[in-house]
Amino acid sequence: MNHDVAALVGRARNDELSIDQQHAAFAELMRRFEESAFSWSLRLLDDPEEAKDATQDAFIAAWLKLRQLRDPTAFGAWLKRLIATQCNRRRRRGRSTEPLCEPRPSTATQCYLEHRDQQRFLATAISKLSEAQHRIVVLFYFLGRTIDEIAGTLELPKGTVGKRLYSARIAIRRNLPRAIRDEFLRLQPSRQFQREVREGLFDEYVGEYRFDERPELVVRIEREGAELVTYGGGQRSVLASIRDSALVTTAFDGEGRCQRDLAGRVVQFVYYEFGARLGIAKQVGAVVAVTKRAG
Repeated sequence: MNHDVAALVGRARNDELSIDQQHAAFAELMRRFEESAFSWSLRLLDDPEEAKDATQDAFIAAWLKLRQLRDPTAFGAWLKRLIATQCNRRRRRGRSTEPLCEPRPSTATQCYLEHRDQQRFLATAISKLSEAQHRIVVLFYFLGRTIDEIAGTLELPKGTVGKRLYSARIAIRRNLPRAIRDEFLRLQPSRQFQREVREGLFDEYVGEYRFDERPELVVRIEREGAELVTYGGGQRSVLASIRDSALVTTAFDGEGRCQRDLAGRVVQFVYYEFGARLGIAKQVGAVVAVTKRAG
């Protein structure tokens, strides 16, 4: 393992290689260490969103300072120190910006305090999971891995991954205050994804879909401002993207993987929940983008 890491570090900072080859080597280092890196950050910050930002900043610092690493086999320990530095900065910044005494806080301050408390509740609930559940929650919800990818990484059947994810979700919900249970681990579309949706780059997905097994079930995908939204079975859900060929629902554990024809057009989705394939939804009728305002 250490030998492989040292080789990747060597390639990532080898100026005789092309910049693309160096980036590819560092991307592999990130893939190998991002799960443990996020877990380290989460332990130090007790805030999943802050932990994600600290992890990203630590990887940026690692890339910029990679030539300062004397022992390539010590990349993991070195990265851990960079993460500690990023987390300490955030903790100091948080203390300096929190109001010391404000009898009647502003709306913005109150929202910040409520959000901070919610994230701490969530971090505490996650910390109570078993190690097996904790890994799957980190990989799925925070690192955007699919059920298939998690199964491959952990060398587990997809059904086992799905069951552990479900049991972890139930366990966390039991340890959350009632006021924030409904918001538990909802995936959020990234800013880049929202920008691309607003610019119409995902309009090829917009349209109606029907399942062969359930022809009465019509699923619509619409663009509403910067959101890609699905309607079906009386439910509305905002979509997020985890890769070019997959869209996930933000309210529950559903994933649709698009399939294209020979001309590259989206023609259907294979729909999964908890890693189980539930059916194929074929696109029907003309595709017309709906651009009404969200909300």
